Amino acid sequence: MTDNVPLFVAQEALCYYPISTIYDSCPRYLFYSLLLASCVTRWTGWLADVFLGTAATYAGTAAFQSFILVASPAKQHYPGPVTIPYISSAMQQNDTRLSSDDFPALVINADQVMVQPAALELDADAILAIVVTGYLVFLPLQCWSRVLSHNRARNILFCLWNALMLAGSICALVYWPTLQRTPKQYMFCYPDIPPFETTTSDGWQDTWRTSTWNESVWSTFSNMTKFDQLGDICYNPCFNTTQILRQQTSLASAVVSDSYNRQAVGNDNNFWDRVIYSRRYIYTLIVLCVILNCVLMTLKVLPYRSHIRSVQPVAIWRNRKEILNDLKDNFWEAVASSKPVDRSRDEENSTSTTATNNAGQKFKIRDYICAVFSVRFAKLWFRFFGDVAILIGLLFSIIISPFTVIAFVVWIEWYIRNDGPSQESPRQVGQWAYLLSIGLLLISAAVLKMKYRVASQTELNYEFEETRKHLEKLQRVRDERFGNTRSLGI
Repeated sequence: MTDNVPLFVAQEALCYYPISTIYDSCPRYLFYSLLLASCVTRWTGWLADVFLGTAATYAGTAAFQSFILVASPAKQHYPGPVTIPYISSAMQQNDTRLSSDDFPALVINADQVMVQPAALELDADAILAIVVTGYLVFLPLQCWSRVLSHNRARNILFCLWNALMLAGSICALVYWPTLQRTPKQYMFCYPDIPPFETTTSDGWQDTWRTSTWNESVWSTFSNMTKFDQLGDICYNPCFNTTQILRQQTSLASAVVSDSYNRQAVGNDNNFWDRVIYSRRYIYTLIVLCVILNCVLMTLKVLPYRSHIRSVQPVAIWRNRKEILNDLKDNFWEAVASSKPVDRSRDEENSTSTTATNNAGQKFKIRDYICAVFSVRFAKLWFRFFGDVAILIGLLFSIIISPFTVIAFVVWIEWYIRNDGPSQESPRQVGQWAYLLSIGLLLISAAVLKMKYRVASQTELNYEFEETRKHLEKLQRVRDERFGNTRSLGI
């Protein structure tokens, strides 16, 4: 340090791996659109299969990445102190080279910082958005939709996808809090050369790190030849980190801005800001939504004989009058079961004494008690309250499930927006390629759907014979599994 000019300065930095192209804004919004299209077009069959299959495979990729992130976390470096030239707040105000415009996160009023290289994996935000949204949509679809789960094979497929999404959601939720526990990062720069707003790593050389971080920083800025080998205007210890699914050259370092500091401190006491930054509200909605749908799914497989024969909203609305009448009958039957059976005989000509009246009164109370604690009373009231609970649970599920999906998507996308701008714009091929692929897939599926309309007579005859053989094979399989049954007439 000469003439009160520090040899170097330290300022807070944000080291991160940007969101991968596959999880950027355009593919994510396309994923949300596919989920919505799957719900809207679920009666069309082939069209819903295209939308749902594409969305499921995209979410499955994100789920597997969450498994890898949890199973192979980034290597933790040991922290080490680095002594820095002391800069007071008055010195920063008087020296134009150290102004807050050039060094917005300058470390002042301190002569030492703790360096522990680490980097944020911003893919975790996008993965959390994809797998949780997928699970919150796939689970109600399996529970409600008769079209998408009308046979056993589809139910098995939905169960497998829901299990994959649930496992991916758990891993994403486990990994996501580790981002907030990332230690504070610093970059070291010459005071005469302000850093760029964002710097990308060109790799790391072992010679840039000597015995300790303190010695490495001081030796780098004391030797201009060694500093020139950095290929950068600042020394970023976080560039020494690695990630199993990333190239080291994709790591970026950004100067922490004043707005980021204000968000971290949490000076804004606005209610909606607290809602956005607090995860309790979103997590509560997610847990409630999952519990309701899992209970409804369980009722579909339990041997509980309910008058509500289906938990699908369309079927319940179609049979609403019958269900309402059954509930009324169950209620009055349950009420009647609480009354004792009259075992008294007709005593018109007999005279009763006080003792006889007291005995009769005790006998009547005992009958009421026996009726209330009878098995029939318990079964009837259990069936009535069970049916009412199913209806209430289904009603809450219909209301809460869509609201939870919308609230979570808005919340997580707002959160991702603070990760910085996208690496690519929608005009670049990495973004619109997915949309084009879906369009080509839809065209192919539509053409194949019309194959019988454009087929020749020879092709139709061939398809007819193949269908006949297939029906004969199905009949043999049915006879082998369930015995010899009535012929199909083929």
